[in-house]
Amino acid sequence: MLLALPLLAVAVAVAGTSPASDTLREQIRAADTQLFAVAFDACDADRAAAMTTEDMEFFHDKDGKSANSREDFRRSVATLCDNARKGGWHLRRELVQSSLQVFPLHDDRALEMGDHRFHERGADGVERWTGQARFIQVWRRVDGRWQAERVISYDHRPADK
Repeated sequence: MLLALPLLAVAVAVAGTSPASDTLREQIRAADTQLFAVAFDACDADRAAAMTTEDMEFFHDKDGKSANSREDFRRSVATLCDNARKGGWHLRRELVQSSLQVFPLHDDRALEMGDHRFHERGADGVERWTGQARFIQVWRRVDGRWQAERVISYDHRPADK
């Protein structure tokens, strides 16, 4: 019961927060799309890391805390891409647009929540929907650019067939 209280407080706080303006929602959607395009589609670990804060943290329900800094995130993306190249496949992440929620947070931050799908394209060139999950991201505006500060990817499950 005591563990549920902090989660309840967060849920009440988010429920009482006004949704983002259309401008903020579009800025966060664009930052999200760009981050994952660079990390997955382009497999550019350096550029992906540059889109995060120095103290970036990444939590994954299957892998635990997989990044504790920008450099950890860079290494994680590089490893993912190396494994994909060696395996002869390409990974793509798709934001489920209808699930996207964005809320402004104090101090030039924004909270993004939604669902995403994962696709793999093998050597045969055929892309397959392989899985899906939910995510929560906190973005921080630094020098006018949105950077991922905290990422939680959870509820990973196979694709609905």
